[in-house]
Amino acid sequence: MMFTAIDFPNGLMSITILVLFVIICQQPVCAEPYHRLETNHFFIEYWEADGKLANHIATTSEDLRGRIIADIGYDFSDKTVIVLAPSIEELQKVQPGKEMIPLWAAAVAYPERNLMILRSPGAIKGGRLDYEKVFTHEFTHIVIGKVMEGRDTPTWLAEGFAMYESSEWHLTRMSSLTKAFLTKRVIPLEKLHANFPSGPDEAELAYAESFMFVSFLINKFGRKAFQQFLRDYAADGDLRGSLTKMSGMHLLSLEKEWLDYMEVRVSWIPIITSATTLWFVITLVFVYGYYRKRRIARQILQTWEKEEQGDNA
Repeated sequence: MMFTAIDFPNGLMSITILVLFVIICQQPVCAEPYHRLETNHFFIEYWEADGKLANHIATTSEDLRGRIIADIGYDFSDKTVIVLAPSIEELQKVQPGKEMIPLWAAAVAYPERNLMILRSPGAIKGGRLDYEKVFTHEFTHIVIGKVMEGRDTPTWLAEGFAMYESSEWHLTRMSSLTKAFLTKRVIPLEKLHANFPSGPDEAELAYAESFMFVSFLINKFGRKAFQQFLRDYAADGDLRGSLTKMSGMHLLSLEKEWLDYMEVRVSWIPIITSATTLWFVITLVFVYGYYRKRRIARQILQTWEKEEQGDNA
């Protein structure tokens, strides 16, 4: 079961938390007053008030699905069920097995059931959702879950790739990484395998590092190599061996290159945000303004001189 958090407008970070569980039963079929839309690969269940959103998801979901499937290199024929819950109470009610999810959760994916449950706008109090990002994140969880069926999927892989696909990156996460490097508190890769830290700052760092590790693997070794890594790990369950096969490096060497990759991308932030840099920029602005003002004044004087010469003539 994978959650996506609501993005609140007061500046709080939007984080995702992964909870793995094993449970087997039939996919739930929502009772009335739910309506159903069907596309080539999805069933969308919704209340009448959410018809506009349901139609928007029906229109965009196939293209988003196609991109995710192409990026992962794995497809399946079963149709995915998407439920739009119109209230917090309904969000809890439609959980399979009556699972309770946190009140901050905006969406949840059940890969083993091929099921996604999303809050509709009526179930969001004081927050907002980018439904295309939420869909991309949750459907990526479903596809990765199907690829890794029966395997222990590392948290960095499940969350990092879902964030990568949905482009969940911003300056706050960059700031979290910068602070970790400055204070030498980067979380080792081996500690990103299981559940992430419970503290908000540490959890945010874990998500940021997971995103950067997936980004590093794809950018350095290529999309095809990453897809082969997924297939290799799904086939034999040997994570270290699959990473070594993809990279040609021992895991320690791979981790060092990843750390260097991250440090290069965050080391410029203290430079551009330091007090010295700020005063330097202010000085440049002042000097530019001063010389611009002098140039304009000189042009005005030249214009006056020409006008006076014309009058004297």
